[in-house]
Amino acid sequence: MSANYTDAFEHAFDEKGRITIPSEWRQEGYEARLFAFPSRSKCLKVYPESWLAQLRERVGNLSFQDPLRLQLEALARIAQMVSWDQQGRISVKERLRRQAGLRKEAVLAGCFDHFEIWSAEAWHALRLGPTTLEEVMEKAGL
Repeated sequence: MSANYTDAFEHAFDEKGRITIPSEWRQEGYEARLFAFPSRSKCLKVYPESWLAQLRERVGNLSFQDPLRLQLEALARIAQMVSWDQQGRISVKERLRRQAGLRKEAVLAGCFDHFEIWSAEAWHALRLGPTTLEEVMEKAGL
């Protein structure tokens, strides 16, 4: 069974840089080992370990000097592995929080195969208008 990250949740970072992962995303079928990456969108993108395994496989098929391999290796150096504790919190390093502009209030937004962590201010500034299933399906030609 493949987990789907859906919905959006408002949570806050504590003084130690921990934030609670929604209980819906910690149920059976969801992976406990996650990887956080900075994004040019000024948020953190958080993927399950199985997604990262696909990248590792891709890297293994490339020559050591392939520019794509070097870029993927550079990505590995800025990623952070996180797992939730008994209270369902993950601890995000300060450098990643700073890169994404995360302070205290945050929004965890589901994106099907991953989720994103946004500062509450940046999330609300996106002004994502309401959308419906029908609108998206029509745009996708389905």
